[in-house]
Amino acid sequence: MTGHHPPHIYLSDTCYIITAATLHHAPFLASEAAKTYVRDSLRSLVVKFGIKLYAWVVLDDHYHLLLKTHRGEDLPRFVGRLHGSCSHRINLLDGKVGRQVWHNYWDTCIRTERDFWVRFNYIHYNPVKHGYVQHMEDWLFSSYRHYLKEKGRDWLYDCWLNHPVTEFAEADMDVAR
Repeated sequence: MTGHHPPHIYLSDTCYIITAATLHHAPFLASEAAKTYVRDSLRSLVVKFGIKLYAWVVLDDHYHLLLKTHRGEDLPRFVGRLHGSCSHRINLLDGKVGRQVWHNYWDTCIRTERDFWVRFNYIHYNPVKHGYVQHMEDWLFSSYRHYLKEKGRDWLYDCWLNHPVTEFAEADMDVAR
């Protein structure tokens, strides 16, 4: 734990949902180049830290990750490395060296299988929720397309039906079809 409020709890062999927002929700990640760099850095760092990444999405002003740590105490270092490298690169792209990019990150331990799958669906639905696209498969910067290719549309639809994201209307459930 650290002095963060609420305090971070770092547990080994535990699933977390991580959310990080840019400073003042500024669209620092709006360019395809910025999102690509976040995605590529994420892919590299999960290998380096031995983290299992289950789902991810990068939007213009925030991202969500569903992951499992091997060593809980690696989580803040993982996020720090991700934010540090991405801040540097994004600022170079924008010609704003030294600008603060990230506000903070929030982590929540996943406690049940149902919670895991609801968060999995929430992450993939996020670009639709925020109005970037009408269908989850249309967003390039998430893990949804990976699951569409590897598991198929029916598997994703079953995930959605069995573990709906309750903050959305039932009418939205057809986005997975």
